[in-house]
Amino acid sequence: MSQSDIYNKIRWTLMANFRLKEATNHYKANLYDELGLDAWDINQLIFLVEKQFNIQFETGIEKNVVSLNQIALLAYKAMHRQTENLKVA
Repeated sequence: MSQSDIYNKIRWTLMANFRLKEATNHYKANLYDELGLDAWDINQLIFLVEKQFNIQFETGIEKNVVSLNQIALLAYKAMHRQTENLKVA
């Protein structure tokens, strides 16, 4: 799955679970300032992404992410780490 595919799935998760307008450019938008999410919303979004892609982010990641693009990149990396670990085992 490409990073673009992951981004689109996360974007739809964001749209379905939070009150956002579709016309907004979500890719590089600041989660706090431009999308209006608070710390609780970001924790919830991260939980939903982990569940959707069956991955686990590092503890405390919610303190460092500021854009949807970052979450998509981290999900992409986590999925590929998981795939690499399966190949090794």
